[in-house]
Amino acid sequence: MQIATGLSIKKDPILAAKEAITAARLELRSEKIDLAIVFSSINLSSSILLETINLSLEETVPIIGCSGAAVISNQGIFIQGVVILLLSLSSGEYLNTACVQDIKTKTALNAGRELGEKLLYAFKDVRRVLSVIFSDGLMDEGSNLILGLQERLGTSFPLAGASAADNLRFLKSHVYFNKELFSDGAVGILLGGKFNFGLGIKHGWKPIGKPRTVTRSQGNIVWEIDSEPAVKIYEKYLACRVSELQKELKRISILYPIGMYLPGEEEYLLRNILSIGKDGSLRFQGNVFQGSLIRLMIGTKESCLAATRQAVEEAQKNLSGQVSESKKMNNFVLVFDSVSRYMLLKRGAAKELQIIKETMGENTPIIGLYTYGEQAPLMAVSYAGQSYFHNQTIAILNIAG
Repeated sequence: MQIATGLSIKKDPILAAKEAITAARLELRSEKIDLAIVFSSINLSSSILLETINLSLEETVPIIGCSGAAVISNQGIFIQGVVILLLSLSSGEYLNTACVQDIKTKTALNAGRELGEKLLYAFKDVRRVLSVIFSDGLMDEGSNLILGLQERLGTSFPLAGASAADNLRFLKSHVYFNKELFSDGAVGILLGGKFNFGLGIKHGWKPIGKPRTVTRSQGNIVWEIDSEPAVKIYEKYLACRVSELQKELKRISILYPIGMYLPGEEEYLLRNILSIGKDGSLRFQGNVFQGSLIRLMIGTKESCLAATRQAVEEAQKNLSGQVSESKKMNNFVLVFDSVSRYMLLKRGAAKELQIIKETMGENTPIIGLYTYGEQAPLMAVSYAGQSYFHNQTIAILNIAG
């Protein structure tokens, strides 16, 4: 497998696309291109960006990706920019790409099933290895999209991905598929054959206060915790009224998400608050199961960076466990990093990238984005069990071929 990356921070989408794709093509040691992965900031997210990239490639080269709150590359973290990764596959490596649109009309569960079926097309006699998905970051049912996908791909089949983001205005995010960009949709890649991968996912937030029980919820809406209006958990702990919580909701959601305990898992599954209802209900970014035990969580810059190191070391170790030193393979790294971590770390966000480069190697191609949600299994060592929709995590995907 041959890999190359390109970056541009130009403001004009046509110029940015030309600069990034030219840099990647010059670096690639193969004329054959089998996939282009594209991440961009929302201000460059446009059809003309994708059309320009498409014109620089063969018409049949699949293009897939999404918008982010910022983009990540070996050169740094940029709130304005586009990063492109080109792949040229070797013999025995296979991939398929697919998209699904109109999720609200179809329901997220059915859309996930449809995307899974499309990805499986032409994979009947090929060993499937990994699926990577990018989805609209502003849909409420991200958890159900994953459930639908896993109904088709398999409950324990490894799945990782990111929810697209904009510039924190929460107005519109985009996913990319060939020359098209759209919201209310999802795109995916299914890898098979001789690919290997390592995955690490961590968040670093720690539980505070006593465990509580979700006594009434449906989907991502929680009405009652310990038989009281859900908002009381924040009113009591932070000693402030609902009106004050509303004003500080973004900050509170970053610093004090809830953590949902899942039996058999080592890490809590984090959930950000999106809004507070007039009835005291809380709307979260991702499903919260009725009857589940939850804790308030707290994060610090130090715990956040410690989690980054754990995630990248896990991704490196897991890949090394699959690939012997005698087996020559090239690898690249995809980074799906929560925008909440970016807001917490601020200028310290560059330290996350430095940790990744130190562990993976300065010359390893790295691209990524800051997201509105991440998708991955919690038990990254064995990839056993269901993948989940996460908030406030960093997911490191180390792919070799």
